[in-house]
Parts: sequence; C-alpha cells; structure tokens
Amino acid sequence: MKNLLFAAILFITCSNCSAQNGDSKTIDGLFAVYDQKELFFVNALVRRDSKLLYQGSAGYQNEVERVKNRPQTTFLIGSITKTYTATIIMQLVEEGKIKLDEPLSHYYPAIPNADKITLTMLLRHRSGLFNYTSSPTFMMEVSKPISKAELLERFRSLKVDFAPDTKYEYSNTNYMLLGFIIEQVTDDTYANQLQKRILTKLGLQDTHYGRPDDRTNFAKSYIFNGEKWAPTQPEWSIDWAAAAGGIATTASDLALFYEGLFNGKLVSAESLAQMMKLKEGYGFGLTAVPYGARTFYGHGGGIESYRSFAGYNPADKTLFVQLVNAQKQYDTNDISIQLLNAAYGNPIKYPDLTEKVAVAVDKDVLRSYEGTYAAPDFPLEIKVFVQDGKLFGQATGQGAFPLTAYSDTDFGFEVAKIEMNFFEKDGQKAFHFSQGPSRFDFVRKP
Repeated sequence: MKNLLFAAILFITCSNCSAQNGDSKTIDGLFAVYDQKELFFVNALVRRDSKLLYQGSAGYQNEVERVKNRPQTTFLIGSITKTYTATIIMQLVEEGKIKLDEPLSHYYPAIPNADKITLTMLLRHRSGLFNYTSSPTFMMEVSKPISKAELLERFRSLKVDFAPDTKYEYSNTNYMLLGFIIEQVTDDTYANQLQKRILTKLGLQDTHYGRPDDRTNFAKSYIFNGEKWAPTQPEWSIDWAAAAGGIATTASDLALFYEGLFNGKLVSAESLAQMMKLKEGYGFGLTAVPYGARTFYGHGGGIESYRSFAGYNPADKTLFVQLVNAQKQYDTNDISIQLLNAAYGNPIKYPDLTEKVAVAVDKDVLRSYEGTYAAPDFPLEIKVFVQDGKLFGQATGQGAFPLTAYSDTDFGFEVAKIEMNFFEKDGQKAFHFSQGPSRFDFVRKP
C-alpha cells in the first residue's frame, strides 16, 4: 500500500506557513523550496505540550484548479487509521465487551487458523494471515466497491504465511478483521463507532471515515510522470481500506487525536501502556520511531499517492504530523526529520536538487530488455517494453511507468524512487530492482 516549476507561484513562498519558536526562518525557507520546486504537496506541523511550534503547507490540494494546500486541507491518512482502530478495541476491552486473549474463531471461525489467532495477534500483526493488499489482482479491483461479506469470503480462502505468533509480519488483513469485530460487538458501523468514541469526544470536526462528502477542502493525490502532474489512478474505494486505512483528516485533527490518546482522554494509562509495548517493533496500532536519543510513538500511512506520518514523544510531549498528497523523487520521511530538527534547534538540511543526467540509449539495446520478468519473493511480475523509443516498466495490474536511462544498463523512475539495473543471469536478461529499502532480482521469463 505506496508525482515543473510554475513561475506564477515563485513569490507565494509558504503563505500558509506559520511558526512559533524554533528556527522559523530556516524551516519557512525549506517549505518555500518544497513549494516553489513542487517537491511535495504537503501539510505538516510540530507541537509541544499542545502548543503549535510550526505549521507549513506546500503544493496543491487540487492541482488542476490550482487550489493550494492549507491548514484546513483534509488528506487520506492510510494506515494511521490503525491507531484509531486499536484505540476503539482497547475501549471495548475496558468495557468488558471483548478480551484480548480470545480467539478469532469466536467471531469468524472460518478464517484460517482462527482458533489459534487471538485479538492480540491481530493487533500486533502476528496472525500469519496473508496481506490481502498484496494479492496480484488487488490493484485491478481496488476502485470497485466491495461488501463486507465479499471481503470475508476472500479472507476465508487466504493462504497462511506462518504459524500464529511465531513472528511479526505486517498484514492489512488483521486490521480489517478488527474493524469487523468492532461492528459485530457493537452492532453498529465502524464509522459510527469512530464518531462516537473518538471524534465527538475530542471535538474533531474535520475527520471523516472515507473521503468527506464536501470535497471543498479535500486533497486529491497526484503522481508526477516526469513532465506534469496527473491524478493518481486507480482511486481506491474506501471499502478496501476501511478500519485498516480508510480515515481522512487534517494535520490539526490528527495532532489532537494523538494528544488525546497519550493524555488519557480516550483510554486508560494501563491500556495505553499495552498499546505502546512493542514486540518485534510493533505494538497495538503503534510503532516507535527514534530521533536521536528520543523515541516517538506513532504510525505511518500510504494509500494511492498519499504518504503520512504522525509521532508523539511522551517524554517531552512533542508531536509531529506530515500529510503528503504528491511528491517527486524525494523522500517524504525527510519532512518529519527537518520538522524535528527545527523543534529541537538542530540544523535544517535542504534537499539535494542535483538531477541525474539522462543519456540516449540505442533502440536495439532497449529492445533487448523487452519481456516479462519475475522475482521469487515479489508478488507481481514486471513487463518491460519499448514504446515511442522509450523503455517502460509495468507491474501486474498497474499503470506503466517510464524509465529514464542513465547508462546502457541503468534506468530509473524518479517519482517512485525505482532503480532498475540490467545484467545477465544464467544466460537470461535480469535486473536488480530497488525502491527504498526493498531489493529484488528479477529474471526474464522464457
């Protein structure tokens, strides 16, 4: 779950930015670079002890209509939704309506290994259930509505990746099931429970289950194709994300949620301690992120081209939020790092705008790479083909992406930080594929 410089905006440098304390001039300048160079479409903030230190925006919530991102812009936050879901589960535990050690079979006995999987294992991603969003057909179906009954039927036929509680492996299936359990226990919808148990309690008026009905302040997601921005396709039906990734909110509302969670407004101190207790790096809807010697608890999210993160440091009550709806080839994590640098008085690092130099490659060389490639541990095949004298890649069920040549063997798609380096393996064409920390060797099929 995972894009030109317009002279007209060069003077609008961070008109939506505000800063209190911290190195505001430097961080304002950074967001001006984000904005002018269109590196990110983003809203971000950092707070300490519930007081705003800095809030900045860059880019567009609607690039076609040239509507800028601003503090009231709403974004899909993807898997940060899991923190909300885990919070509701802990509220139900406190009310005695569910137990963490009860088996999944109490609710959905037909799910594989349901008698051996507990709610705790679902919360910690230790169930062994296959991640349904990794299905080869997922991207071909995600734009179409799907019912709860249809999803459950699919989950019943999922393969099991490992025995329950033998290891951690992230799977959206776990939190979809937790959302269904919330609905079954309360005899209500997840959306209504979210509203009643969290949004109303904290006064969060700009948080929604799914895209808001009123799209006035809603950020669309975009991808940069190397020449211009285009709306991300496919657009997900929220049915496929639900309790695992279906919430939309503003940076301010998301900050208030995390502050409410960590300051006793939603669950007890004992429940929060359980949520924060990590096993192989993951708790109940929370993970830990280090910043120097400090530790922030929070979650990241990715859906369509939205990339989000929120983290809270209980020791000094510092919180950061970043919500991104488009990016070029730069790492969104750097936004959070620079926000925290500003908050703690450390130097701000500006992005390296040095561009790789593209080269021309003979068409016969390009055609020699054509074919369908597969890797043992990668769920999708990648088709490589030449179109209009340019090399393209296309993963199963996804749109084609152009590959820029940096040598006869080295190619990249900067928007998604994909690198593909071609070589020969056992007489077959192959390529090293890298995207962020992921590394795979693909070999051409006969």
